[in-house]
Amino acid sequence: MKFSQGDKVKFLNTSGGGIVTKIISTTMVSVAIEEGFEVPTLVTELIKIDESSAGARLFNKDFNVNPKFTQEENEIEEDDGKSALQKSYGNSNQAAGVYLAFVPHDQRWLLTGNLDVCLINHTEYYTLFNFTLFKDDGKFYGMDYDVMEAESKKIITTIEREDLEDWSSGNVQILFHAETKDRLLTPLNADFKIKPSRFYKEENYIVSSFLREKALLLTLGNLIEIPVNQSRFYKAADKSTPEIQLKKSSQLKSETILDSHQINPTTAEIDLHIGELVEDYYLLDNAEMLKIQLDYFVKCLESAFVNKTQKLIFIHGVGNGVLKNEMIKILKTYDNLHYFDASMAKYGAGATEVYIR
Repeated sequence: MKFSQGDKVKFLNTSGGGIVTKIISTTMVSVAIEEGFEVPTLVTELIKIDESSAGARLFNKDFNVNPKFTQEENEIEEDDGKSALQKSYGNSNQAAGVYLAFVPHDQRWLLTGNLDVCLINHTEYYTLFNFTLFKDDGKFYGMDYDVMEAESKKIITTIEREDLEDWSSGNVQILFHAETKDRLLTPLNADFKIKPSRFYKEENYIVSSFLREKALLLTLGNLIEIPVNQSRFYKAADKSTPEIQLKKSSQLKSETILDSHQINPTTAEIDLHIGELVEDYYLLDNAEMLKIQLDYFVKCLESAFVNKTQKLIFIHGVGNGVLKNEMIKILKTYDNLHYFDASMAKYGAGATEVYIR
């Protein structure tokens, strides 16, 4: 049976009825009941009530078809879909970085209705982004590109549930810009792939520190400042005084990725467990987790070369051995490294020690 908005209906398998307020799909509609709620219902569980039938007496009493519980008004969007982020709205603060968010329009029924696809710039930098989808025909489709201000979001588009599979894989490229900084950020080039089934579990929709609405949130990249080698910008025949040279030397040794892992001047200990690297790891699949861990592993290695750190201890856990095996493959590509299992007494079988010669 085909239904339209405004149709009066009765439930087949339970008492009561209501008014059709929204056509969700060809098989499901939203029904407003007397208590003020809207209930997603399969059309096979409904029967249309004719105005002249006895069943029409269900509707002799007017009732409000609007939701009883209304969410707070969202911030006013500009015509281009850009707006500032909320500040400290959630219970915990997400790390600075770039995020992809899928925000359901209906915050009471998260598993139905349209969703906004949003790019989140949760950093203090201006960003220039390029948003691309990868589709089944093996081609990349450019969906949007633009400049975003610091601490802002942009709605890329609004999609229906049946379009989710088309938006499940792609790539986002980011350039970071600031008027004045002591260091440069490496550009972000992040692939994403989401299993469509994740959109149909309510626990995957969370409230973040920067969005008012619940959303399925995907981390594209946390903001890790990696200074470029500033020495290449100085002239080789620099005749600066010793005092100036000392100041420049201090600048070259500014904070790097390894500073928080240093346990003595020549040794760093890095925990690669995914929970130590990202907050919302439970939204990631295994391949996404592994990529984040290996990227961080390589960044720590490269930072050790710059800082002349001699010894690195990577805690990777035992698990199924995939992370360790991939680390070993990377280590074999370097000529000046010596590596072996770390102390069993201290780390068990879950750590690898790397010496830089």
